This record gives sequence, C-alpha cells and structure tokens, in this order.
Amino acid sequence: MAIPIRKFGQYVLIEVHTEDRKLIFSTDSLKVDFDIRHTEGWSRAKFSITNLAPDTVKKISNEGHFATVTVALHDAEPIVIADRMFISNALEEKKVPSAVTNLYCYSKLRRAYLEEQIDIKVVSPSIRKVIETCIKESGYTGVIEFKHFPEGLLDNLPPKPASRRQGSLLSVLESYSYEQRLKVFTVGNKFIIIYQPTAKNVTGTDFYTSEGDILLSTTNMRSNPKIGPATLKVHSNLDPRIIPTSILNISQLLTVGTDTSQVALEVAENILKDSVAGFTKYQTLSVQHKGSNWTSEWSTHVGATSPTVGINMNTDKWWI
Repeated sequence: MAIPIRKFGQYVLIEVHTEDRKLIFSTDSLKVDFDIRHTEGWSRAKFSITNLAPDTVKKISNEGHFATVTVALHDAEPIVIADRMFISNALEEKKVPSAVTNLYCYSKLRRAYLEEQIDIKVVSPSIRKVIETCIKESGYTGVIEFKHFPEGLLDNLPPKPASRRQGSLLSVLESYSYEQRLKVFTVGNKFIIIYQPTAKNVTGTDFYTSEGDILLSTTNMRSNPKIGPATLKVHSNLDPRIIPTSILNISQLLTVGTDTSQVALEVAENILKDSVAGFTKYQTLSVQHKGSNWTSEWSTHVGATSPTVGINMNTDKWWI
C-alpha cells in the first residue's frame, strides 16, 4: 500500500553563518530562489531572498559569512544542496513592490585554499604525489579523492625525476590537469580528481566496471536527454544526488534525442550508432541545480561525456 504524501510543495531553507559557525539568519518562509553551478575548478551559486528586513540585509552583507541551503520536495527527507558557500558579494534590488537580496557565493575551498600561492619541487612526481603535495602545500588537510583512473596510472613514475610547480593552487591544478587528462572539482569539503578515460583504456577503470552512481529514469526527465558523439545533456527534475564526477547510467531511458546537427547527420556515417550504441555510462562534468519555494522551478541540468568506440572522449563540446 502506497504511503500518502502528508506535505506538498517545494521546501527551501537558507541559513547564513559566520566563519565560526554562529547562525545569524535563517528562513524557510520567505521566497528563496537558488541557482547552483558545479563546474571544473570550483563551484559557485546565486541565492535570492525576497523582502528581507533592511537590518537583516545589512547583517548578512557583512564580509566573512557563509550560506547553506537545504531542500526537500513534499515530505521527503531534507538534503543539503549547498554547504557553507562563501558569500563574496550581496546586492539588493528594488522590484516594486518587493525588494530582492541576491547573495553571490562560491566554494569555501576556493576562498581558503585555491588562491594560496605555492612554489614546490616534487620528487618522484607520480600523479597522486603531485596532486596531494600541491594541495597540502596550500594548508588543506581534508579528503582528496581520485576517481576513474586506470590501474597503476596514479602511481606511475614519469621519466623526469622531479617536477617544479608554482603559482596559485588553482592555476597549478589547471595546468597539470590539462597535461594529464584530469578534471579537478570542489565538492563540499573535499577535492575530487577524475581521470577522463579514452576508448583504449576505459576497460581498466571503475568507470567501466561500475553500474553507475545514478540510474536515470525517463519519469524524472523534464525533457528528452540529448545525446551526441561522446556527449550527454540532461534536463531533469531536481536531483541533488548528481554532482560532478557522478557516473550516469542511461540504460533505462526509453526515449532520447540527438544533439548532433542536421549537417553531421547527413554526412557523417554511423555517427549516432557509434555514439549511442557504444556506451551507456557517462561521466558528469557540469551540474546546475535551480529551484524555488514560490515558483515551479525545480530542475537539474547536466553535461556529461563518455569514451565511445571509434571516437575519443569529446572534452570541449559540452555545456549546460
């Protein structure tokens, strides 16, 4: 027997804390809109609150505050969708008869570590050692997670006995990632580094052997997923489980569309056969969560890629 829904609606709670976690503002009754974007490097977000009291606007606009957003649909268990994101700017807009306060935020890891300057020489510079040494040099002591690497690649030693890395931690990670087919993401309190497999080495990775982190369902889609050569674009109902690095499994989707141009379909032989039939799992590289407790907005946009037989992973043709 199905359990009846006792509470209907989209629930959004926003809290603002000081750096030492002192709560200075909280609301789940005012109109709150959120737009959270997780992309390579660091996450960012915009939170809009309608009709705050002037004194409250001044209080939360002070430097050094952090915003946390918790969401739930109907009477489901609330989920933290944005955890202590640093408020870099606050702007109040008059939209008669209302006033909207916009909080512009980014990952707390960027503020605390990614802008730190480092200058370090790494001896025996395997991928794992270079990444861990550079990140720890910034003062970070938390979790560094590596995903989707072929066996042995993380600790393989290159011909050069040492590697010199200098600049901001963000610039160092960006340049090194480009050299090694890596992507670096800040998710919550941890750094996640993923490898982008090619069609030649994907079978040696957990990307190939796993069932996937998220099994996409046709009933949860807002529109048909779009598949192109080694790319996937998804517009679904809000799904906070999806983060950058999630492996999406499309094997249960009943309908999909194509993101390939008409010209390509006419002249490129077997382009859809190669891109759709080759692989059913995709590596998430960008996620946008949008929602509101006063409007119908409640969606997730995803950009993902996959190595496909005969086609190398397309790393520059995906977007939200």
